[in-house]
Amino acid sequence: MKLRILGCAGGIGGRERLTTSLRIDDDILLDAGTGLASLDIDQLVKIDHVFLTHTHLDHVAGLALLVDAVMGKRATPVTVHSTVNNIATLKRHVFNWAVWPDFATIPDAENPILQWESLEHGVPVELGGRLITAHPVHHAVEAVGYLVGDPQARFLFTGDMATTPELWRAMKNLPSLTKVIVDCSFPNAEAALAEVSGHYCPQALVEDVRDMPESTEFLIYHLKPGQEDMIMQELTSNAGGRTFRALKCGDQFDF
Repeated sequence: MKLRILGCAGGIGGRERLTTSLRIDDDILLDAGTGLASLDIDQLVKIDHVFLTHTHLDHVAGLALLVDAVMGKRATPVTVHSTVNNIATLKRHVFNWAVWPDFATIPDAENPILQWESLEHGVPVELGGRLITAHPVHHAVEAVGYLVGDPQARFLFTGDMATTPELWRAMKNLPSLTKVIVDCSFPNAEAALAEVSGHYCPQALVEDVRDMPESTEFLIYHLKPGQEDMIMQELTSNAGGRTFRALKCGDQFDF
C-alpha cells in the first residue's frame, strides 16, 4: 500500500498551499481538498473511492471538480464514503444544483458519475485487502478519522480534530500502527481559538498523545499559513522527547 500526500495545508497562501487530500495507491482518496489539483486527468480517472472526514470546504472542494472532470471517462461511478449526516449536508448545500450540479443524477439517476455510501463508526470497509475504519473525533462539525491498512501495517489519519481521548485509547495498543497524521493548526497563544474551532494546538496535542508508544511517528498537518514554524517549534519544546515532523505535499510512504 502506497500513501501520497497531495495536500496538507491548513489554508492557502502558506508553505504547502494545497489543502487536505491523501491518495492511497491509485484509486482511493482520503478527503478531497485542493490537493487534487496536483493530479492530471488520467490520475483523476483512476480514483474509485473517496473517504471524507467531514464537510468543511478545504476537505471537499476538490470533490465537486473531480466528478465533473471524470464524467464520460469512466464506466463506473466514483463512490463517496462518509457518515449519513455528512452525506446529507453535502447533498443539501453543495450538490443541490444551486452551488453545484447533483452528480448523483448525472448523466442520469440509473448511471450516475457519483454515488454515496454511508459508513458506520468502527466498521471496516474492505477494498482489495485494504481496510479503512472510521473513528469519531471531536471537531466543530461531525467528523471522523480513518485507520487504514491491515493487521501487519497501519496508519491513522485523524482529519481535523481537537482533544479526543477515546481515539487515543483505542489506538495505543495497536502494534502495527506506525504513523499518525494528525492536525495541529494553531500555536499555544491561540489555544482558545483552537478549542472553539475544533483543532489542536501543541500543548493539547502533546497531552492527548502522551500514552502513545514512542515508536509511533507523528506527522503534523493542517498548520495554519504563516505559523508553521512557530507551531512546530512549540511541539518540539513541549514534546518530552517525542518526535513530531511537519508533513509536506508530495511526501510518500509505503506500508
